[in-house]
Amino acid sequence: MSVLLSSRRMLSGLMAAQGPAAFLFHRALQRPEETQSENLARILRATRDTTQSKRVPGFSNIRTAREFQEAVPISTPDSVLPDIEALKSGTPYVLTREPVIRFEPSGGSSGASKYVPMTRGLLDEFHRALAPMLFDLLRSHPTVREGPSYWSISPIGRKQGRTAGGIPVGSVEDSAYFPRFLQPVLSRVFAVPGAVARLPDVESCRYVTLWFLVACEELALLSVWNPSFLTLLMDALERHGDRLAEDLERGVCRPPVDPHPDPLPEGEGGVGTVLAGMRFSPRPERARVLREALRSGLQGRMLWPRLALLSMWTDAQAAHSVAPARRRFHGVEVQGKGLLATEGVVTLPLFDAPAPVLAVRSHFFEFLDPEHPEARPRLAHELEAGRTYSVLLSTSGGLLRYRIGDLVRVEGFHHATPCLRFLGRADAVSDLVGEKLAATRVSTVLESLLPTVLGGPRPPFAMVAPEWEPHAPPAYRLFLETDVPEERLHEAAQALERALCEGYHYRYARELGQLGPVSALRVSEGTRHYEARCITLGQRAGDIKPTDLHRQAGWTAWFSQQGPKHP
Repeated sequence: MSVLLSSRRMLSGLMAAQGPAAFLFHRALQRPEETQSENLARILRATRDTTQSKRVPGFSNIRTAREFQEAVPISTPDSVLPDIEALKSGTPYVLTREPVIRFEPSGGSSGASKYVPMTRGLLDEFHRALAPMLFDLLRSHPTVREGPSYWSISPIGRKQGRTAGGIPVGSVEDSAYFPRFLQPVLSRVFAVPGAVARLPDVESCRYVTLWFLVACEELALLSVWNPSFLTLLMDALERHGDRLAEDLERGVCRPPVDPHPDPLPEGEGGVGTVLAGMRFSPRPERARVLREALRSGLQGRMLWPRLALLSMWTDAQAAHSVAPARRRFHGVEVQGKGLLATEGVVTLPLFDAPAPVLAVRSHFFEFLDPEHPEARPRLAHELEAGRTYSVLLSTSGGLLRYRIGDLVRVEGFHHATPCLRFLGRADAVSDLVGEKLAATRVSTVLESLLPTVLGGPRPPFAMVAPEWEPHAPPAYRLFLETDVPEERLHEAAQALERALCEGYHYRYARELGQLGPVSALRVSEGTRHYEARCITLGQRAGDIKPTDLHRQAGWTAWFSQQGPKHP
């Protein structure tokens, strides 16, 4: 009971601390044009007298949004790569006048990974969105204030490191995106210690996470990103439930041993080193509850009777995974998340808005019309209901007019600010569970590996596409028109899998089990059958273009119906 009262007091205090930022945000919703102008002025100050600003003639004279659009070119992950490399080496004043606190790894459009520089100014912009979101959550759902929460912000099993210039890569504590004065409070209301993210492998992270979650009877909120993360967490609880119940009863924690552990970076400890800094005390009553839940079908409410809310992505590709996640949590409300990228916050959810609301106080936003890409990007106050746009982002972290590759649709307005529904990636990127697999990356890999693995020229038809199958995680399949033996097909799939795992987000999704391994399928007359299905999907024959990565599932069934040849 003392733990519960302590959580209530801290969460009530946390809500009060977010009140001023929430007030400013709600006031800004009524005047988006003025607020965005203020954001632009702040960003221009942060990026003035830097390497990038000196490349733009007249940068110091920019005052208005129109002048900014006319002077500064649109940027992409590839175009800013030289500046990022300079920052990684320790060069100052490249993108902003502030130093880089750390880099956060994310997916690039043409390479294996990219690094996003985090500065104090950028973190403040994150907080300008996270604070009103947290305030709205605690105010609208008082039951969430009744107990600790689990927030999966930092990826589990992520290994920390440093760049050549000595700048840290990645954050461990889930409170790292909040102001420093709030981090001790947040750490105390989190049900799972942030140090769990220091564990060297995913299975250990899951097991220790589950130890603390099951031990926390008062758990009130589960917040994850992709709903498949939650499904896999509960699957692990079912898989290791008996062992976990025994550990809870004895007050110990024995994560399953990874039979193929990755080598640890220099200076990092293993599982035992991380666990030595945690406290595990006997919880026989929770062990009994867990055993009962395992016998009864493992429903979340049996373990956590006060659980009031599940927070997760519910839009675009994530929608496929919502129903399986909810099956373990009958009767628990689900709130969809907003659109938050590593580079910045685009939208945040509010309970009384028709869709996530633009993070109007955080960054400076522009919106490209995909149907008229040559037109001047629209500003926040110029958006039209029902229209679809691609997002450009400018932040105090130094990314200016940055194309993040996300499509959003205007679902209405909250006061005068647009509410935006995330539709998926605007560029040729497949993103089932957060893997951000780019067509350019797939093309490069296929051109390199197919002649080598198959022992000849590239087949007349080769394509990678996702597949969703019952009772299994989604996975990518390589469709090849070739007469090579089956073992060569298998080798090609394995080679493709290894190459794709060089990408940070793809590898992470595979480690979590959110994606299955690549497989291969032989096809006959691939180009003709590909064209036929594209027509059934609504494309005109004259508009159909070959692709190395198709984001539509269902190709296995389609090609299988055509009667593949066998050597």
